[in-house]
Amino acid sequence: MLFSIRIGTQLLATTNRTGYSRPLLWDVRTNDRIDLALGEFEGDVVPVDWSSDGNAVLLCEFAQGVQQLRVYDLGSGMLRRLAHPSGTFGYAVSFFSDPGAYFAPTGEIFALWNDAANPPRLIALDAQTGAQTRTVLAAGEVPPGHAWRSVRFSSSDGALIHGWLGVPRGTGEFPAIVHAHGGPNVVMTNTFSAPAQAWLDHGFAYLTVNYRGSTTFGRAFQEGVVGRPGYWEVEDLVAARAWLVAQGIARPEHVFLQGWSYGGLLVLLALGKYPQLWAGGLAGVAIGDCVAAYQELPERLKAVVVRRYGGTPDEQPERWKEGSPITYAEQISAPILIIQGRLDARCPARQLEQYEARLRALGKAIEVHWLETGHVGPRAEGGQGIAYQELMLRFANRVIQQARVG
Repeated sequence: MLFSIRIGTQLLATTNRTGYSRPLLWDVRTNDRIDLALGEFEGDVVPVDWSSDGNAVLLCEFAQGVQQLRVYDLGSGMLRRLAHPSGTFGYAVSFFSDPGAYFAPTGEIFALWNDAANPPRLIALDAQTGAQTRTVLAAGEVPPGHAWRSVRFSSSDGALIHGWLGVPRGTGEFPAIVHAHGGPNVVMTNTFSAPAQAWLDHGFAYLTVNYRGSTTFGRAFQEGVVGRPGYWEVEDLVAARAWLVAQGIARPEHVFLQGWSYGGLLVLLALGKYPQLWAGGLAGVAIGDCVAAYQELPERLKAVVVRRYGGTPDEQPERWKEGSPITYAEQISAPILIIQGRLDARCPARQLEQYEARLRALGKAIEVHWLETGHVGPRAEGGQGIAYQELMLRFANRVIQQARVG
């Protein structure tokens, strides 16, 4: 059980024993268990809230990177789909974060909602239909945003990969960002991202990819990277670039890779494995040498990484070599910008220093901005996120200008 809400002696909980998350009722006094009869669902379904009268349950289905709220009537067993606005509830890129919706004392459903073009706000939904009735708490004023649309394309083995695409105003072809999220076991939804909007405002197409390893696409999709981390993820990012070019959205010579944390590792890995495809790479709190990083990880994190590779570096040396960016350092041809924290426990500084030194010794174009921080992200507070984004925009535009002059 992964989640629970209690009324009286009953718990509303979540189980994943079938391989998918599903809601159940468990009476802690009698030990009776009732699995809610939901029928067939493609993805995970978890309980979000229980009505105050105990008669209804608010559920959130999460499949293919999309959330859908439903109401389950415990008396009749009827399941009602809510026709709410599309987008994301809560801030989550991880399914088990709070979806941010609940039954309100007004008889409505309150939800923390956002989408690609609109920052988070608290809205009220009609409890019967799901239609938005009002805005309870508005977000601050922001410039008009660019909407995203859901896209799918085939990877090198024919697997269907999902992504969210934003296109700037005007007509293409555009310079483009292929974005790799962190994790890898999270998912990008139709959610507000200030960094993404900044790229779009400055004339870049933006495609964030739910590569293999992402959640909400089924266990096989999520677990398919175990034993060979980095391989299929990079293949899917390469396929994203090919799709952007084939659709006439991206200029082939001006496609950049961008990502933080595990996404940063994938950026460096893809630059080395497919050097001819990329104009440049922008990585944050990244790993450049996986074996060196492992040696400095806290013990609690080592176990996670060992499972991903199917063994330690001593037990599976070839897998670790194949999945480490430093292996492909000699092949890199595109310039790289890295933003890295010296106090980062997840992506230790020393391994990145070794990666930087290796590339400089090879005469590669690498620029590293060291910060006295830990494992920060692109949405850092106190204006840091804005500074990171400015660094990346200036870097990308400089690369494009230098290519035109050359």
